[in-house]
Amino acid sequence: MALKVQKIKVSLDELRKDAIGYGLGVLYTTPQPSLHPKTDSFLGSSEVVIGRGDDVAKIMNLMVSSCRQQVLSVIPIVGMAGLGKTTFWICVSDSFDDERILGEMLQTIDKNTGGISNINTIMTNLERQLKDKKILLVLDDVWNEEYRKWESLKDRLLKVVGINHGNAVVVTTRLPLVASIMENPPVFRHELKQLSNGECWSIIRKIVSRNGGESIPSELEAVGIDIAKKCGGVPLAASIIGGMLLSEKKEKWLSIKKNEAVEKFNLTKKTFTSVEIKFRSFVF
Repeated sequence: MALKVQKIKVSLDELRKDAIGYGLGVLYTTPQPSLHPKTDSFLGSSEVVIGRGDDVAKIMNLMVSSCRQQVLSVIPIVGMAGLGKTTFWICVSDSFDDERILGEMLQTIDKNTGGISNINTIMTNLERQLKDKKILLVLDDVWNEEYRKWESLKDRLLKVVGINHGNAVVVTTRLPLVASIMENPPVFRHELKQLSNGECWSIIRKIVSRNGGESIPSELEAVGIDIAKKCGGVPLAASIIGGMLLSEKKEKWLSIKKNEAVEKFNLTKKTFTSVEIKFRSFVF
């Protein structure tokens, strides 16, 4: 192993020398990778949402009920990776910073305020923009477990929205502790459950049939229904497996059905992050 590392080092040194010889500069950077992939609120044309109608209705009922009672309601949506929390949209992930969150809120309302970094200026602009209005703020993929940070953001939000009832913050998180810290009023949270095997098959079938534009042979349907059971009720796993089944070759479907590696998609047994699932390599 040491010899291999030494050979790689020599090769890199040679590349660097060649680059300098051609007049190219060598820039050394230290990347700061995010622990959690950033999310957005847009659904791609290939993304499928199935089996969440009841969840949407329950979340809406929670919001309506809590907004009648509070100036600022906080509704956490709790669930493991891949269940579709983002589907329901400032992404917070690693950095729970109230200045950044408020700054992004302001940019969403007024795109000409992108250069503002002073928190007092941000607050003044938000207060002016939101006067006599109600807000719905979605904080997606929250990992912050520090009560102090949430209190700081909440206090500033309350200053911005004033005294009128009807403002809401929807929080998506994988951590029940985060929900406990942020929910207001208490116990106003919604926990996403796994989909049924039938719903997972519906996702796979929609992808394989290219949104219903193509038919699936009956012999493959039977195999696909068995494969759907490997998803563990996780829609992200169903979407990925659906992409893997974009082939009419029965042999490939059977190999996926029989391959034990696909069981790794069952996130009820082993919790992977979304990015780990997407880039995990399976050989069939």
